[in-house]
Amino acid sequence: MADYKKLFMEYMDDKGIKYKNVKDFVVQVTYSGDHLKTIPVYVFFDKDGDPMVSFKCWEIANFKEKPEKGVATCNDLNAEYRWVKFYIDKDSDVICQADAYVDEESCGEICRKMVSRVVNISDDAYPVLMKALWAD
Repeated sequence: MADYKKLFMEYMDDKGIKYKNVKDFVVQVTYSGDHLKTIPVYVFFDKDGDPMVSFKCWEIANFKEKPEKGVATCNDLNAEYRWVKFYIDKDSDVICQADAYVDEESCGEICRKMVSRVVNISDDAYPVLMKALWAD
């Protein structure tokens, strides 16, 4: 069975892209955006070796004081961006998440592209989230 995390880290090493090996099945890749100074994306690999990989960014916004506004804004963002989903977690943080199936040959490239997609969409969504958070 393939070690998809290892394949991803080897790909990132080959491309000279920095990452952090967070724990057994998680890697963190951090970029900067036009709106967000840091955009950390956590890449979760299946512990049983399933080729499903999950990409999550949760340091975007927090709607603790306005949960209804957060849910409505996430719904609006979900209608606009089909490659990711936005939702509010139990801590009222906005989560941007995407999932992808990978294979041994393309794991590194697919994961890097998915990280970039989550970064770009999270950065694009940030002004919309801030407007909703601070309006009224």
